Amino acid sequence: MGLEVEIVILMMVIATVAMLVRYFSNLPYTIALIFAGIILSVFHTFPDIHLTSDLIFHILLPPLLFEAAFNLNANEFKENLKPILIYAIFGVLVSVFVIGYFLHAVLHIPLVVMLLFGAVISSTDPISVLAIFKELGVPTRLSSIIEGESLLNDGISVVVFSIIASIAFSHGEFSMVHGLREFVIVAFGGAIIGSILGLTFSRITALIDDHLIEITLTTIVTYLTYISAEYFEVSGVIAVIFAGLMVGNYGTKIGMSPTTRVSVKDFWEYVAFVINSVVFFIIGLEVSKIDIISNFYYITLGIVAVLLGRVVSVLVLTPIVNVLDKKINIKWQAIFVWGGVRGALAMALALSIPNDYQYRDMILVMTFGVVGFSLIVQGLSIKFLLKFLNITSKNKNLEKYEYEKAQLIAINAATKELEEMKQEAIISEHVYNLLYKNQQKNLQHAKDIIEQLAKDDKHVKNYEFRTSLKRLLLKQKDSIQEAMKHGIISSEVGYNMINLINKELLNIKGE
Repeated sequence: MGLEVEIVILMMVIATVAMLVRYFSNLPYTIALIFAGIILSVFHTFPDIHLTSDLIFHILLPPLLFEAAFNLNANEFKENLKPILIYAIFGVLVSVFVIGYFLHAVLHIPLVVMLLFGAVISSTDPISVLAIFKELGVPTRLSSIIEGESLLNDGISVVVFSIIASIAFSHGEFSMVHGLREFVIVAFGGAIIGSILGLTFSRITALIDDHLIEITLTTIVTYLTYISAEYFEVSGVIAVIFAGLMVGNYGTKIGMSPTTRVSVKDFWEYVAFVINSVVFFIIGLEVSKIDIISNFYYITLGIVAVLLGRVVSVLVLTPIVNVLDKKINIKWQAIFVWGGVRGALAMALALSIPNDYQYRDMILVMTFGVVGFSLIVQGLSIKFLLKFLNITSKNKNLEKYEYEKAQLIAINAATKELEEMKQEAIISEHVYNLLYKNQQKNLQHAKDIIEQLAKDDKHVKNYEFRTSLKRLLLKQKDSIQEAMKHGIISSEVGYNMINLINKELLNIKGE
């Protein structure tokens, strides 16, 4: 098979897994893709598809970072800025040193090597965890801190890695002063370049009102920011994050119509879905290649070291957060520790280590082992931990409402099928009447429960209002587009009305 055929099959696998998970499983989608990758690796279906550091850093990572920063809620980010910065910056530094010194003491391998592994593995990737947070209704502040931390610590870990790598590969001595100086220059340099380009492109989009051109501009700023930052030898990762924050929270407000904002958000949502799907599937392919039995000792030590680093960083930094900001209780700290899963960036950093480096294979094995454990074990168990600690805040009445609504959909579909069976004369009148009476009884029961829930609980009422209004607005939008298509109304009138509808849709999403 050629690479093109493998890519087509890969997309088919992604779509199939997405449908199966949606309708038949509670398994997080990203973790289901890892299992799919592990299973299909047995059949050697994708011999030409591999994770490489160039693929991740130069192709896949910039749009993922931009999309995450673009959609980050600015108000929640500002409200939780202190804990986000403390955990993202100092959390990475503490983790790197704890991991490095622990493994150095146990394995008696040079400290700089183990610090390099600490830098490789210290970035978090909580995509599957955040999806579970959303499903269970975890407090907004908790999810906001974890999301913001993971976004920023990507950039911090890359900067720390580059500094330690320059020492490790040149066989130099580690200097704390030199390292911190380089850290500040590379990190702040990336932030400055990203902010400048994000602001510039935001002003350009204000001069244009064409969603296709503006989508193209956001794509350009994503890759141009990364390339520019790397050219000036500062952090491309941090630059893209700041560009995304600038465009998403400034550019969309001053330079994008509601229609354009909907189109841009939908475009980046699709891009993130495809790239994340590809990344997690390939992680499954790559993790399956590890000889776990032969490397069990190193992998186990890596897992212990990473968890220890996360525990120490959370326990050390949380008292500081509690002094400077609203308190974080011990239950939330447990979620910070167990929810700090590792992902594609760690694998990319490990793969970027030169082939002739003496400890490359050991670092690769430990990294892939930790990532696999983190995504599968921690990713699958975080839901049970949330429930055990009683952190979930999802409204019980809302859950009951959704259940009864599902009952209504199922009963209506069954009733429709029953009517067709009667019309086709493939069922007797007597049996039809019995089944129809039973269906109507169940239907009325579900209706009564829904009516009572909407009457008694304002959260259910608000949820029902928003979802129903969204459905009506989408129907209006569809009918206007059809009318424009058949020349019933002019394009000018149609686009003006669609713009108003999109504005209302954005307001619903923002609630």
